[in-house]
Amino acid sequence: MTDDEIYREIFDAIVEGRLAPGAKLGQDDLGRVFGVSKTRIRPILYRLTDQKIVVIEPMRGAFVARPSIEEARAVNAARQIVEEGVIRAVTRKVQPRQLKILREIVAEEKRARGHGDNGRAHRLTGEFHRELARLTGNEVMVDLVSELVTRDSLVVSLYQRPAYAGCSLDGHGVLIDRIAAGDEDAAARAMRHHLQAVMDSLDLGDDRRKTQSLAAAFAHLHRA
Repeated sequence: MTDDEIYREIFDAIVEGRLAPGAKLGQDDLGRVFGVSKTRIRPILYRLTDQKIVVIEPMRGAFVARPSIEEARAVNAARQIVEEGVIRAVTRKVQPRQLKILREIVAEEKRARGHGDNGRAHRLTGEFHRELARLTGNEVMVDLVSELVTRDSLVVSLYQRPAYAGCSLDGHGVLIDRIAAGDEDAAARAMRHHLQAVMDSLDLGDDRRKTQSLAAAFAHLHRA
């Protein structure tokens, strides 16, 4: 595997919740999982720290980041500010083919939920918001939204009540409808409501999430 492929595998395992916040990312263990030396793993972990989803602690090693309650609130508040601007910009310029892409992402998420693949569905939830940012044509905005969405994925993995898993589907459908109608103010309100619903789905008194072992998190790499 290339370093980029290893990076993507670890990134997806974190974003999909297969590696829970606080999970230890031992370089030797990851090296064995991917069949490479730990010297190749180290810079990959540092790349992940740039996205705020891995932390490296002196004398202890690397861990999946564990967002605090204060960070959970701050990330959601930032998303509401930034993504209201995103959806306004998209509503002003969207093309039918772009709406089709958004609907396809929602359809993929629905299929993943239907098959019980909640990890993939969770990743597609984030991809929907990244695609909205791409539709602005502003690469700085894409980077900003990507970081916020990635950090929020850890918040959801750590704090979301199980009964609320999959609640994004209806919210995303409403967002598409508002964009298609060309109503910028209604689209902005829908985005704020959608992201507030994510916040309301969290149990900020419960941060007890169990992680899989590294071997289990990457078991798909070794299946025939």
